[in-house]
Amino acid sequence: MQNPIIITYEILEVISNERTKEVIVRRFGLADGRRQTLEAIGQNYGITRERVRQIEENGLAALRQAEVMRKLRPYFGQIQSHLTEHGDLRREEKLYDDLTYVCFPVKEAERLQNENGSVDLARCRSAFYLMLTLGDNFERVAESDDFHPVWTVDKSSLKVAKKTVDSLVKHFDSKKETLKNEKLLALAKQLFPELSEKAASSYIDAAKQIEQNRLGYFGLIHWPEISPRGVKDKAYIILKQVGKPLHFSEVTRLINETLPSDRQAYVQTVHNELIKDPRFVLVGRGLYALKEWGYEPGTVSQTIAEIIKKEGPLEKVEIVKRVLQKRLVKENTVLINLQNRKLFARDAEGRYNVRV
Repeated sequence: MQNPIIITYEILEVISNERTKEVIVRRFGLADGRRQTLEAIGQNYGITRERVRQIEENGLAALRQAEVMRKLRPYFGQIQSHLTEHGDLRREEKLYDDLTYVCFPVKEAERLQNENGSVDLARCRSAFYLMLTLGDNFERVAESDDFHPVWTVDKSSLKVAKKTVDSLVKHFDSKKETLKNEKLLALAKQLFPELSEKAASSYIDAAKQIEQNRLGYFGLIHWPEISPRGVKDKAYIILKQVGKPLHFSEVTRLINETLPSDRQAYVQTVHNELIKDPRFVLVGRGLYALKEWGYEPGTVSQTIAEIIKKEGPLEKVEIVKRVLQKRLVKENTVLINLQNRKLFARDAEGRYNVRV
């Protein structure tokens, strides 16, 4: 089977009118992977966008003749199989990316990507865009509130996809926690046992409400750990990922290493944001934790007082144990603060209470 890029140019030869052929090439981006609008082509030829649309339709009609469709049948079969394998539905850009393996072996595609050979990859995607447009079994569904643009071989798959995604969104809303890919797919399988892993993954890819962050975690698109806005959200992602308190300088380093952007994060900026944001708690010298982990703001003395007020009089060992669960300080620091007679009193049984 020939490379799709080559076969696409071969079938264009059935179009006798050169301007019609050129319009098809430009509309589908067959030359360089860049699709041009009706308006842009119309301005170039000095004709209306409606006239360009008519020329495009004439060209596509010529390409739908039996001889051309026979040549494209093997490619239609591959596209059909791929879509069927993915639950009869695939996000448009994902589908084009998937199909580059037909144009180039996987290693060659990776080499082109790494060596700025993206024009060749884009031409491959454009060739399949034309084939999908010509094929009778394929239908493009435009972007909606729920999904990105998709191609499908069965529009009823959209209902299945929406049911799947709605259930996963409901789970995220109730649990308020991100999931790695394997756990998300396992959840989808638990909710819908008949759904294949590839189908579930395809539906999630197409969904607008669910997104994956740079660390590989899935969640709702509006969550700060999925779509971070500024360094404070990035700091939240870092701490959530690491799962333990970190010094603000370490948080800054990890932001720049794992969540890079055009704007570098600076230590002082990160420190200032951590101080102001109630999601973070200072638990030691420059060490910050997430409040959702159970840490509370305040001095060591304030932490001791809060623990005693909540649980009643406690022995020294219990107080130290509970404070160290909330603050990253040395045991001796807790004991020194506990000796403050203006704040704490010790009873006959050796338990400490807060002075009134």
